[in-house]
Amino acid sequence: MSIELKNISKSYGPYQILKNIDLTIKTGELVALLGPSGSGKTSLLRVLAGLEYADEGTILFHGENLTDAPIKKRKAGFVFQHYALFNTMTIRENIAYGLKAKPRRDRPSKKEIQEKVDQLLHLVRLEPYGDRYPSQLSGGQRQRVALARALAIEPHILLLDEPFGALDAKVRKELRLWLRRLHQQVKMTSLLVTHDQEEAFEVADRVVIINKGRIEQVGTPTEVYENPANSFVYDFIGNVNQVRGTISDGLFTTGAFRIPVDTAGQADGIAFIRPDEFTIQATNEQAADRTLSATVTHIHPSGSVIRLELERQDENQNLEVEVTKREFDKLSLSKNQHVFLEAKKVKVFTVN
Repeated sequence: MSIELKNISKSYGPYQILKNIDLTIKTGELVALLGPSGSGKTSLLRVLAGLEYADEGTILFHGENLTDAPIKKRKAGFVFQHYALFNTMTIRENIAYGLKAKPRRDRPSKKEIQEKVDQLLHLVRLEPYGDRYPSQLSGGQRQRVALARALAIEPHILLLDEPFGALDAKVRKELRLWLRRLHQQVKMTSLLVTHDQEEAFEVADRVVIINKGRIEQVGTPTEVYENPANSFVYDFIGNVNQVRGTISDGLFTTGAFRIPVDTAGQADGIAFIRPDEFTIQATNEQAADRTLSATVTHIHPSGSVIRLELERQDENQNLEVEVTKREFDKLSLSKNQHVFLEAKKVKVFTVN
């Protein structure tokens, strides 16, 4: 089931929460909507599902115009952050609920419902727990039940709104990997709303970055991380150092640091450098114009990666740098040591 959103806009009173959204989701694709709180992610999901209606625009499901269609006709399966399971029903009864609630003419037989529930319990790896109640399961297990219940009605699309947000970090990681494998099995067109970058990048085929009701960038996780479309995406995705300076005559300059840029004329600029895109040197004999002089202020060991905090000597600015443990040991770095940071990859944007 392919999905096309064309020029979707939505306002709540004087506040426009969605602004001319255009997005195409291919059949069987898992797409993540990623953005800060209040960016419009959940509103877009609700408009797509038919829980709310757009003020403008068109929604096509496999070429069929369902812009004004009721939620029932869109045949969407929902999984929310809060499981919304029926505590007085067993796991089997929870999964079967949507099937039993169908009109009599569409309702499967008791045997068919039982077989479907058995299949879904196997799919979500909860076969031994069918006769238990939600209170007897862990949070991760309950979320898998919620997903099985959504799949029971054989929806055309699957909509997940922060499904792992209420779980602890370890369980979230386990469920992300599990969801990715599950999606490879069922190949259902799915839309995942999340503010967790790691979750979006691990699970999704493509990521949609939303900010203030507009799409900033659409691409694979690798495309978005390696080639951010603008300063917002660069700042939002991953950890990054921001170094302010000036652009003049095709050069970005901050202190003794300067690099060529494509921007003509004069403007204020901001350079983005990720912590792992620095090389630490004892001297600045090589690439002196691409180095920043700094002092090590803190050292944070973290397994195979050492995270360093440094203070620039020419500006009152802190920088974060990541090096492997092998590099750290080779350099024999210590607190208060003076070093030079060579930037291997820099992206400069003008400041509006």
